[in-house]
Amino acid sequence: MKSGKRPSGRYDAAGDGPLVMPTVEIDVPFEFDGTFARRLLKRKVNAKEAFTVSDPSGIYYRAALRELSEDGGVALPYERMARSPEPGLEITLACAVLARQRMIFVVQKATELGVSRIVPLLTEHSVPETGLEHEKAHAWPGQVIRAAKQCRRSSLPELAAPISLDRFLASQGTEADLSLFLDDRSKDPGDEVGKGPGDHEPEGANPPMSIILFTGPEGGFSDRERESLRAKAFPWLLGGRVLRAETAVIVGLTAVQLTWGDFRC
Repeated sequence: MKSGKRPSGRYDAAGDGPLVMPTVEIDVPFEFDGTFARRLLKRKVNAKEAFTVSDPSGIYYRAALRELSEDGGVALPYERMARSPEPGLEITLACAVLARQRMIFVVQKATELGVSRIVPLLTEHSVPETGLEHEKAHAWPGQVIRAAKQCRRSSLPELAAPISLDRFLASQGTEADLSLFLDDRSKDPGDEVGKGPGDHEPEGANPPMSIILFTGPEGGFSDRERESLRAKAFPWLLGGRVLRAETAVIVGLTAVQLTWGDFRC
């Protein structure tokens, strides 16, 4: 059988933490060095555009970029933000690669919803590795940057290279306080494995600070994959409706933020 064309190009991008300056005051310009300038260039911030910066105490500001070169530049803080735009919960989204270029949507919305890392998964029912070019995987890193600018994050989440589910489960990248996988074939919420994930936390335990959320492709994870996931993660049933794969990603991330993250009331 003739093999498909192997993908080429770079589909991943390193993350970057929040931008911090030693001193930030409203209407007082600050100068920055080449290292800070390169971080702005990575975010594709142009002169006269705004970006988010923090002082060492964790107070965030919007600043207008006045000058920028590879050696440094000048910015003017003009607004103190009422709340931190940075997530307090470290969330990894491990999402099966979806067809019809819906990963562009997933990468955008996952960034806006505060994930720290996005891991595109190659599963039995996902887009195969040979289909990544057709899915415009080369555009995913740029979508992270655009979404971070839109939601005023100071940090950039990491975008990992696509990896098979089996390899990811066997890696150290699955270490977290809590791991969950969305599973519409799980038992009813009252049954042992179908409980809400919070019910699996030991009584009196501290809430998780790091969570991995696994989401499947159209048709879901295969039976074999579900068994592999159960060895690492709790199945999570979110209602009785069957959701589109991209909808499940948004619902799952929102549920994580509502339960443990910065959406909590």
